[in-house]
Amino acid sequence: MNWTTLYITGKSDFRNEVLRKLEHSRINFMPGYTGGGSDARDIHEMYWIDEKADLRELKEAIGSKLIWKYRLRFYISLEDFIESRTAKDKDKFTPEEIELINYMHDHEV
Repeated sequence: MNWTTLYITGKSDFRNEVLRKLEHSRINFMPGYTGGGSDARDIHEMYWIDEKADLRELKEAIGSKLIWKYRLRFYISLEDFIESRTAKDKDKFTPEEIELINYMHDHEV
């Protein structure tokens, strides 16, 4: 059996619930370790899944409620996973931009 690496990110700690769902599914998988801490804003986890399983099957096993609850995102390549994390940092406002937004909000007509 060959394995495919899968990265999952979410807004809060989804790991135990996703693991429980996968354990009760028919998908062959092994949990991995990304080395990341438990940052409450952005949690990520890695799994190895059977290469015969497709992403849709995995999402169905996890369930739409958990996917929406934790705003889960799935990446099948390390490059896409890393790119998503760096893009997220670029999307943040600078302190100057936040100050301007607050100024505009306070001076609305």
